[in-house]
Amino acid sequence: MLACGTPGDAVDRYRQAKASRSPDGPGGKNFRVWEEFGEAMEEDYRSASKRFWQTVRRLRRGKQYSANTVYSAGGELLTSTGDIVGRWKKYFEDLLNPTDLPSSEEAEAGDSEVDSSITQA
Repeated sequence: MLACGTPGDAVDRYRQAKASRSPDGPGGKNFRVWEEFGEAMEEDYRSASKRFWQTVRRLRRGKQYSANTVYSAGGELLTSTGDIVGRWKKYFEDLLNPTDLPSSEEAEAGDSEVDSSITQA
């Protein structure tokens, strides 16, 4: 910023420098991945066609997300992502905010059966 003179100039130079370095350019992760793919295609030319079309199909599908199944409180199998997220939300709400707390009388009655005094033995 000191070399540029004004903060506006510094921001402009930063944006230009950032734009000139593409993440897919040499040294970028995607560039290396595609370079390795090309080298693998050249090395194993017999199965290159198969590998190429597998890659094309995988890229066309896009990222696949798998939703696990979860049982609802009633025992039904939930498969949709929204239902599963809702069930986890309800589970943790019940876990962290219990509604069926024992009353103080029940807790005291349970304590009278067990002698809680500490002995030397």
